[in-house]
Amino acid sequence: MKFIKRIFFFFSLFLLYIVAKEFLQLYSYLAQLHPYAGYGFLAILAGISIYFVFIPVVHLLRIPRFEGPPSSRDAEGEFIKQRMLRLQSNPHLLLQHTAFSSFSLDANGYSQLIAPLNKQCQKLRDRHIAQIFYTTSIAQNGFLDALLIIAISVQHVKEIFVLYNGRVSNRDLWKIAKLLYYSTVIGGSEGIEYSTNELLNKFSTDSMKTIPFLDKVITSLADGLVNAALLTRISYLTQRYCTLTYAASEQDFMPSPSIVFQSVRHITSDFITRLHNGLKRSALDKTREFTAIAINPIGYFWSKSIAKKEDLTPEEREQRKDIARLIGNPLAYGLKWLIISLKRPHGSNLSINNNI
Repeated sequence: MKFIKRIFFFFSLFLLYIVAKEFLQLYSYLAQLHPYAGYGFLAILAGISIYFVFIPVVHLLRIPRFEGPPSSRDAEGEFIKQRMLRLQSNPHLLLQHTAFSSFSLDANGYSQLIAPLNKQCQKLRDRHIAQIFYTTSIAQNGFLDALLIIAISVQHVKEIFVLYNGRVSNRDLWKIAKLLYYSTVIGGSEGIEYSTNELLNKFSTDSMKTIPFLDKVITSLADGLVNAALLTRISYLTQRYCTLTYAASEQDFMPSPSIVFQSVRHITSDFITRLHNGLKRSALDKTREFTAIAINPIGYFWSKSIAKKEDLTPEEREQRKDIARLIGNPLAYGLKWLIISLKRPHGSNLSINNNI
């Protein structure tokens, strides 16, 4: 088993090299446009890394620790009592005016007590999985994928620890960090894409084949789904460290592949359905914007799909469309934002309404 882990670790170094290569290609492209563009990219990258990765990690490490679940059934009862006493200071439960005295200090009472926290954790998972699926499917660079994965994953793990009133031990935290590392290099290198037969069968109808860059759209969707699955695995692993009261082995913390894929499918089904409908409409539209599609096909169709989403406010709809344009083509988006900001009076709304 150790030998297999070593092989996988050395393979991850190769994937890390691919991510680094993607970063160098992006930097070289900007530096060729203008030296200051390259320097600006490095400065922005440093700021993003500090704000979205380094600072959340520091906050995460400052969260009070609690011991993980015991491997002996004899110690489970005492562990449950200690965990329930700790949860009496949980902000989420206090906000709901939870009557802690009404819960028995046993496994049944513990399950009832953490039920609201598990529901809130599922809401966190729904939000962050959808976010990573949406953003990494639009991003057209492996390094940007890696940056998005690590930033969203760190934030997600931190919020789960805060929700359950404490983080795991440094030893268990290191295990989560290793899984996060592997997820980052896999997602950033775009080295693994699980079977996309379902997507291909769903999208590749005769009428849909007339859509330009359809293969690129499907590949981007597959990348987003892989990244969503990787984060889902981290999410369930972290939650189980925070909720289990007994673990016979490390395998008890690992979610099964079926749970991961079912969760990803449930969370992303609405996005894929809306995108599918948008693609069908585009197949019948004879006035397609070929330039916008060529720049970033998935970003273009995401933007069109979001425009049809009824349950969003106008501000939320425009914000998500701006995210699609920014991630899909940051250079063109920045130039257009600059031009519009110079034309408009000071203090006016800078939201961009035209597609890139």
